[in-house]
This record gives sequence, C-alpha cells and structure tokens, in this order.
Amino acid sequence: MGTISSATVRGLCRAFPGAGEPTFVLSPRGAAKVRALVDEFGAERIAVADSNQAVVDACDCVIVAVLPGQAADVLGALSIPKTTLIISLMASVNLATLRELTRVDRVVVCCPLPAVQQGAGTTIIVPADVPEAAAIYGAVGTAVPVDDEDQYRRLQCMTCLMGDCYERMRTSQEWLKANGVAGDVAATYVSGIFKTILTDAVGAGPETLGHLVAEQTPGGMNEMVISEQRADGAYAGLEHSLNSIHSRLSGAHDASLAPANKRQKS
Repeated sequence: MGTISSATVRGLCRAFPGAGEPTFVLSPRGAAKVRALVDEFGAERIAVADSNQAVVDACDCVIVAVLPGQAADVLGALSIPKTTLIISLMASVNLATLRELTRVDRVVVCCPLPAVQQGAGTTIIVPADVPEAAAIYGAVGTAVPVDDEDQYRRLQCMTCLMGDCYERMRTSQEWLKANGVAGDVAATYVSGIFKTILTDAVGAGPETLGHLVAEQTPGGMNEMVISEQRADGAYAGLEHSLNSIHSRLSGAHDASLAPANKRQKS
C-alpha cells in the first residue's frame, strides 16, 4: 500500500465514520501503512487479507495502486470476477491495458492526490460513466469525470504543478527568513496567504481565472509581478513544462522539450 491508496482509505474512513459503514479489505503489501490504518480506525473498519487474491475475493470494487511496472505481474496472477469494478491509480497504465490485464469490462482510471485524506482532493476520473468511482472520490473532495483519455492526460498534467507550487512557497519563505522574519512566522504566513489567495478561485467557472487576473489594479503591485514574471518568460516556461509533462505522460517523452537553457545551447 502506497501514499495515495492509504490517503484514499483514510479519507473515506473519515467521511463515513459511523458503525456499519463500508469495511476496507487491504492487501498485506505495504505493511507499515496498513498497520497505521488499522491502528487509527480499528479492525472493525480495516481488514487485512492474506493475499491480493483474498482482497479480490472479498470485494466488488478493487482499487489497484501498485507501481505501473508491477501491473502485469500483480494483475496477471489474479482471478477477477467479471462483475468487479477496478479502479486504477496507476498513472501511466491506460484503460485498454487494464482491461487486458484484468479481463473485466468495468475499469476506471483515477488520479487522486494526498489531500483526499483531508476530504479536500480534486480527482480526475476516466471514463465518466461510472457513478461508483465519482461517488467514492466525491466523498473525499471533488470528482471530475471526463469522457476520454486524451482529456484525462491533459488534466493529469495539472497534478504535476504540486511540487512547483511548494517550491514557490518555499522560495517565498526563504526570502522572508533571509530578510529577518522568524522561520515559524514565515512558514505560517506563506502557507496561510497561499490558501487565502486561492480561495477566490475555488469552484472556478470557464471565465473566473481570466477575470481574477484582469481585476488586478493597472500599475499596482500585483499587476507589476505579473508583468515582470511574463517579461522573464515565467509563464511561457510553465506552458513549456506542461507540454513536456504531457509528452512524458503520453509514453514517448520528446527530447526537444528540454528546459529553455538547454534548448538555447543546442
């Protein structure tokens, strides 16, 4: 069991805390994370199976979260009933491959992030016509079902901005510390101000983000940062990184999509 699958179980246990709510049957893989979940929620909520096949035998919905390179060995060894719903959290294994490996028709690919354990995740799902998957991830945040894998891959690129966001926050925190602000104060304010800034964007419609940018006062300090970042190529660089990530997620990373400094030297 990995970070994302344990976050999913933790979020669902918190979303449905009452007695008699769904019981989770876990594979013995990832023993430390499995034990942590049992310790937190109790054996009446979390059962630990003896094997992967025992998980399949006990459940009508199975979440698969092994490394993509392990998919063939793990899934190929299982006998899975045709009526089972398979929810895959494997980033680079497509629907056709999953159907071939599992030999079932009801297969979904999802991309949750760790925030699902706090009930604050936003999870893309493909295909869109499996209400059970949308219900599971809707219970731990917002489910975003899409119709096809091309849309899914484009949206999946957004999840790769998580580290970039944290690095911007860390850079801001270090700038404050270098200029005399106490470390704890810097950390508290940076984390809080990013949350504050993003609040107006929650539940954005198609035009919301454009309006939020446009309403920054002309000549003001917010507009100044936008202009300077654009002049430095920051936003063009972001678009370039998204193209590069999409290339990698599509299974054939384009070497020409190197960072700007490498492209300029070639």
